[in-house]
Amino acid sequence: MKDNNELQRAMNLLEKQGWNPMICDTPIAVSSCSVKCGIPTEIGDECIDDYWLLPKSLTNMQPEIIIRANGNSMIDAGYEDGDMLRVRLGVSAYDGDNVLACIDGQCTVKTLFSDEEGNRWLVPQNDDFDAIPLTEDMNIDIQGVVVGVEKASVRASSRKALMAIRRTKNKLRSARKLSSTQVDDYIIEIGNSVKHARQWYAVMRAMVDAEVQKATDYEAFCCRVRSLLPNHQHLPDAKELQRMAVLSFAKPVAMWVERDAPVTGKRFHDYMEIALGMASKLAC
Repeated sequence: MKDNNELQRAMNLLEKQGWNPMICDTPIAVSSCSVKCGIPTEIGDECIDDYWLLPKSLTNMQPEIIIRANGNSMIDAGYEDGDMLRVRLGVSAYDGDNVLACIDGQCTVKTLFSDEEGNRWLVPQNDDFDAIPLTEDMNIDIQGVVVGVEKASVRASSRKALMAIRRTKNKLRSARKLSSTQVDDYIIEIGNSVKHARQWYAVMRAMVDAEVQKATDYEAFCCRVRSLLPNHQHLPDAKELQRMAVLSFAKPVAMWVERDAPVTGKRFHDYMEIALGMASKLAC
């Protein structure tokens, strides 16, 4: 409550100074794909790379996505190569709207417009490109309308940052040359934190991330734990561990998210704590 009061006072002060402060509290998905502002190109399956927080007042009840522009066919509309376009999905598009359109599976950003005869076109905002007539034999899907543009953002991709960190960690691990005995010692240590047989999956996933365990060799991992801790009250079972490798748990630990995990609440946090504990030992 104290933080909320301080925030409100700060916003009131900014308003008195003539500013229009807004709280960035609404997540908008950022696609790792790019869309041609030029010749149409296939986007393929959407892949959410990150999220931007925007003020709720700037968004809409309709879903939105942010996608990177690729090319310069819309340069006269202010869209340059590398700009981030905020597209509102599923809304009606009218003449003059800049739209995200898919034609026979090929996607592009252009201006929607109808000529004197009522025929619809996708019109580039660059005289070096030709307009595209929308004919009846085309499979056309106007997916959304561009409602905003951020100029060539310097914000880095969370996915790329994570991959860079993983590459560096792998190099450091290779330089250290973890011995099998060291890994065994870490398994024994982390065993004290395991209170349920399936929680051994968190240990195994951390080892997979550290490249000291094969991702699909559940039986070998279970045999290793049984030989190291034969009297442990919660020994792992290969089939049970394999059942845990779903949703975000099938990904590296750094990409686990509760909303996309096979367990939630305290159970999720227990798995995460064990996995991070094992990862920290392997990274030491």
